[in-house]
Amino acid sequence: MKDDCLRPMRMALLLATVLMAASCRQDDGADPVAATPEVEQSTAETFQRSLEGLWSTEESEGDDAEALYLFEWQASGGLRVVRDGAWLDGKVEDVDLDNGTLALHVTSDTGPSETVTVRKVPDATTESAFTLRITWGGGQTEGLGFVRRLTARDRADVAEAVRIAGRGAAPASCDTDAPVGSVRAALVCGHEEFGALDAGMRTQFKELADRYPDGDRTVAAATRQLDACGTPSCLRAAYAQWQAYFDENYDLGDVVDYQ
Repeated sequence: MKDDCLRPMRMALLLATVLMAASCRQDDGADPVAATPEVEQSTAETFQRSLEGLWSTEESEGDDAEALYLFEWQASGGLRVVRDGAWLDGKVEDVDLDNGTLALHVTSDTGPSETVTVRKVPDATTESAFTLRITWGGGQTEGLGFVRRLTARDRADVAEAVRIAGRGAAPASCDTDAPVGSVRAALVCGHEEFGALDAGMRTQFKELADRYPDGDRTVAAATRQLDACGTPSCLRAAYAQWQAYFDENYDLGDVVDYQ
């Protein structure tokens, strides 16, 4: 009789134990969102960090005509950009995540300040890959392809470019006919390479004007092109192009090897 009374109680306890165990198993897997790794959201910072690396213009007109860009991200200083060894002293004004663009306002003591736009161009064949398109304030554009990640030497080059830029403007007594405040004047007075190129070219300018009837016009045309350059690569290429023109059309002594 006693066992008959206890049997329903044992069955009830067993059923309760089974239900509790099943409930625990369901609770273990009841929160799939918490078990899913959190996906990093795109932000202005991650956009800028994604640009870091060495980039190169995709088209060139000679062996040394490509422009090289170094993009470096620093948590303390933000995005730093160096073009052909010259620091683009700029501040990020806007990051448009929807359209994949970044606006960098560049200030300069040797030329006009302008806003440079960096646009990500998705690659049609490779997922998550992209190229860059640079649009300068005056409308000039450059397409950039990725070369490689930054090395320790690259980062040192960025720091050196920033340090050189911080020295200030070149002295007014620099020996050049370039307009004061122009990019050519800054490069000629601040870099030995461009100082030698400019001195040799001006020597040929004088000989050209003294010996040839059309010399003055040619010198004026060459000077306008040199002064129009806004980057080291442009100026270097202009010197080389005019030297080749002089060699082909005039009997002038080669003062500097422009190649």
